Amino acid sequence: MNKFSSKKNIGQHGKFIFKVIASTIIIFISTQVIADMFDFLKKYDVHLSPEVHGVITLNGLPVEGITVERNLNYDKVYIDKTATDKEGKFHFPEINIRSRRPGKMLDETRNRQAIFAYYNNADYLLWLTTTDSVKPIKKFSEILNNLVCELTSPEMSYYLTNDEHPDFPYPVKSICHFVNEQPI
Repeated sequence: MNKFSSKKNIGQHGKFIFKVIASTIIIFISTQVIADMFDFLKKYDVHLSPEVHGVITLNGLPVEGITVERNLNYDKVYIDKTATDKEGKFHFPEINIRSRRPGKMLDETRNRQAIFAYYNNADYLLWLTTTDSVKPIKKFSEILNNLVCELTSPEMSYYLTNDEHPDFPYPVKSICHFVNEQPI
């Protein structure tokens, strides 16, 4: 064997290794691209609203039979209604859905939450906010778990503290009183 034939074998061996590595990289990248390309078909968990427990009063006294409506909007509208009991209390369950919307490229769908009370031909805004989050928001859960609403209170705007991103508070409108939150 001469010195040229051994170099030729090393060169062929190196080319073979290069082809194997290159093929592996191409397969990995193309598999990832294909998976990403079909992400729009995947369904994601979307949290529309935490559980809501509230009480409605008029001049400090609980009011029975007030219709309370929750409107949730995330690519379509979800509406549920209830009525206050003799203690002025009402309740809505937590709402979660599955949606392809979060996987869509450049999608900027927002989650709009609104809760209204209807009494004596008037409507009262108990809660209104819009968020880009599809995950539960701790601050919303805390407030909506104990919503105290007086029908004679004026509608106020709030910027609720955002513990995850303090520079981006949550805007909310309501006639309800939020403990430890000041209207703007």
